[in-house]
Amino acid sequence: MEEEINGFSDDDGNKIDLHSISKPGLCLLCEHDDWDDWEENLLCAMNRWDQKDGEKFECGAFEKKKLI
Repeated sequence: MEEEINGFSDDDGNKIDLHSISKPGLCLLCEHDDWDDWEENLLCAMNRWDQKDGEKFECGAFEKKKLI
């Protein structure tokens, strides 16, 4: 059996599809939304997954997008 080392799983060991995690409005306004760094995208996805059932989404890495 080949072990996969990317992505993450829920508490039951089920692999979570990163594209299935909805993005709160705060993420869509963030400078870091869909950045090129895979590891940073994973951290963002993990944060969103962890708060998916909460009433208010919070992110310590949020930086508002700059208008061009």
